Amino acid sequence: MLKTKLGKYILALAFVGSIAASAAPIDEAKRLYRNGKYDQAIEKLRVILRKSPRDGTANYYLGAALYASGRADEATEPLKKAVSRGVADASRILAEASLAEYSVDEASEFMESWEEQLKKDKKDLPESYSELNNRIIALKNMLDRVEKLEILDSLSVPEADFFNAIRLSPEAGSILASEAINKLGVATKGARLSTAYLPQNRNLVVWSETDSADVFTLHSASILADGSVEQAQVLEGNLGDGGDAKYPFLMPDGVTLYFANNGKNSLGGYDIFMTRQSDDGLFYAPQNMGFPYNSPANDYLLAIDESAGLGWLVTDRNSPEGYVTIYVFEPSQMRVNVEPGDENLLSYARLDNIALTRKPDTDYAEILKRKLPAQNEEGSDTKASFAFDAGNGKVYTSLNDFRNRVARGEMIKYLAAVRELDKQLAKEQNLRLRYRNGDKSLSKKILASEATTETMRLNVAELRNKVVRLENRK
Repeated sequence: MLKTKLGKYILALAFVGSIAASAAPIDEAKRLYRNGKYDQAIEKLRVILRKSPRDGTANYYLGAALYASGRADEATEPLKKAVSRGVADASRILAEASLAEYSVDEASEFMESWEEQLKKDKKDLPESYSELNNRIIALKNMLDRVEKLEILDSLSVPEADFFNAIRLSPEAGSILASEAINKLGVATKGARLSTAYLPQNRNLVVWSETDSADVFTLHSASILADGSVEQAQVLEGNLGDGGDAKYPFLMPDGVTLYFANNGKNSLGGYDIFMTRQSDDGLFYAPQNMGFPYNSPANDYLLAIDESAGLGWLVTDRNSPEGYVTIYVFEPSQMRVNVEPGDENLLSYARLDNIALTRKPDTDYAEILKRKLPAQNEEGSDTKASFAFDAGNGKVYTSLNDFRNRVARGEMIKYLAAVRELDKQLAKEQNLRLRYRNGDKSLSKKILASEATTETMRLNVAELRNKVVRLENRK
């Protein structure tokens, strides 16, 4: 009797030992996966699956590791096996993979599978379910309006300094490295920065830096003609959208702003958004630029150079790790969309075959050569200056040139007034453009703006005369 009990006890210990032994490899594979060591995890998981090919957990982690390491095609089979074994999260990854391939119907099917399995497991839908579902709905809506761009060229450049490859005409301003912001004299909080934008007249700088919650927020600061910088202001208008707002580009009208954001209305990673500044200084709700400007990957920057007739789109889609692709295209005055039934619709949206966007028998190298602005060495010079005829045969280029202290103070007021007049003229130009484009309700606003402009012009003239009188007073 004792021998029988002892034998059963030994068998039980052996069984428990075998379970522990078999559990150890999967636990090690999970640990490697969670630490981002995907190749090592994949190797261990393949060993496990050779012995237990139907193991749902092992198939899930193999698929997840393959997907995380950029091998989405290989990830599909083990993830589908994991779904068949009741692993709910496998459907989530398959839905994400379908989204990355722009496959709306397939992504929706995997979302349904994910929901059904969670219900079987008596679990609530996580917040990530709603987020992913919203992205799929956005994908479907974007595919209904894919803009047809004509791509002149594409460049693959290191992500860290992509802005050096963008050649803008002087009228389009400059895209600066983050360290150039401090050289301008902008007082940042010492937080991390992104690229900055400086218009041609260099009376303003727009950039992004992290706030107290480590979220990137768009800022601007006015630059006086003597190079001094006013206090930085956060751009108002909910531009963060729950994520980081970075890589600003301001159009010459002074009110149209493009920037990147990875918040709730992004299709995935960073998307390009457009907004305009209202007359009261606030920005309207940003609009996602849709396809092909955006993708489930990171889309960082959109710059439109109206003078050169060129657009620049920076994205890490179709790019090796650590690099971005810059698409150079010809912007159109009138948006032309790809027909929804076009067999190449997805390719237009992805920009994965630029030959499709081009006209036959066209020398695009010659077009680009003709349109590209000359390399502008001035673009890196961030020093502001002015030229002021003091009425005494001298042209002043610095506040230090003024011998009269009171005249110097009035000159500062004059420069500030000139800057405000420039802003007013840019806003007025935008109103007129919108009026010409059909918004006839703006007529009264334009008349009021013209009256304001005239008052500001008179103020500038009075200040100028005052500076001259004071400086030349005996």
